Amino acid sequence: MIRMLTSTVSAVIMTTGVAAAEVPSDITATLKVTQWVADQIIANTDAAIERFKEKYPNVTIETQYVPIGSGAWGEYNNAFLNQVAAGDAPDIIAAAIEGFAEMASKEVLINLDDIAANDAAAQETMAGIDANLLNGMRTRGTGELNFFPTEWNNIVVFYNKDMFDAAGLDYPSADWTWEEFAETAKALTLTDDSGNITQYGYFVPGFNFGLQPWLFTNGASILDEEWKEPTIDTPQFREALQNLHDLIHLHKAAPAFEEGVGTEKFNAGQVAMFSAGHWPVPSIKQAGLENVGVQHMPQKTERSTVFGIGGLAITRASEHPELAWEFIREMTGDEYQAGLAEAGFAIPSARKYATTPEYVAWPDNSEIFYETAATAIAVPSPSNFSQVQEIFMRNLTTYLNGERDLDTTISNMDRELSRSMARAK
Repeated sequence: MIRMLTSTVSAVIMTTGVAAAEVPSDITATLKVTQWVADQIIANTDAAIERFKEKYPNVTIETQYVPIGSGAWGEYNNAFLNQVAAGDAPDIIAAAIEGFAEMASKEVLINLDDIAANDAAAQETMAGIDANLLNGMRTRGTGELNFFPTEWNNIVVFYNKDMFDAAGLDYPSADWTWEEFAETAKALTLTDDSGNITQYGYFVPGFNFGLQPWLFTNGASILDEEWKEPTIDTPQFREALQNLHDLIHLHKAAPAFEEGVGTEKFNAGQVAMFSAGHWPVPSIKQAGLENVGVQHMPQKTERSTVFGIGGLAITRASEHPELAWEFIREMTGDEYQAGLAEAGFAIPSARKYATTPEYVAWPDNSEIFYETAATAIAVPSPSNFSQVQEIFMRNLTTYLNGERDLDTTISNMDRELSRSMARAK
């Protein structure tokens, strides 16, 4: 099926070279733009369309907002590739890094390097984005810039400062260790007179992205740097999984492992700490919590975290690639970045909007969100990302729920990932 789809796609598209060129303001055209559903994306896209139409009043922008849930990048990508195969591709497609490789592997996207290199405004935009994030945008293997960055997210530790104060604990430092984290989580775990736990120290993240820093901070990873081979069966990987298991079962400082981020439990006062990016900030504000801080992930052998980044691509099927580029410039420009910062769900790719006094005012220590950009590691996202994520999460869940021992978990995960990666080559 994949080979058939690829052949069909290849027959539909042509190799398109795009150079930065002046687009006449009176051009009459229609651009189709596909985005995933998120309130802040819809609002900012609508505002960008209004600004764009002031410059190009005869251009119609048709938007398609696709619902996407956790782990649904495979479905999102398949829907897009089916559109391409049917001759109904959008001019512009939005995706996050989890979907970049699969789309790029089908050769349906334009390489934006040349057009960006010859566009002074684009060069200025790129100069304001951390180089590590830009490198993470590039397609593994080809090095092409198929997506132009819009926003990104990472993982840090959120903590309730009132709970720390009540426990007589110092707020965490940037260089805290796994061991210090475990002791802190235990001290923040409270019981009632009957011995029932009423407050946990930490919520172990029940999603792929949130778990990656627990690997990276011990020098471990699901895949190698090229995202080609599994790197599961190592002492560092085993130690990372054991550490999470201990937080739940040995220290009893975290509730039973379950899918989710933990924001709801944090907002309800059921956990003192959880791990996430910037996206829970609006929810925490809405819950009325004021005394909240964030800190770097605790480290075992190195300070690290994960990052995921979103961007916009031009399809090779577009009849108006130069015009599509003009719209991408609008969607990655100052007004759009300012809108992302105001919404608060993501970290703007532009440093200047992610480091304003307003953006870093709350939670306490919010400077670290963009600070991590220089050293964060891209979430492993090969072309078979959906399979890799499913294999990792399914096997990890059985282990963290006490249904399987560590050796069996590692063996099964390694075997399944090896097969999946071999098929993806």
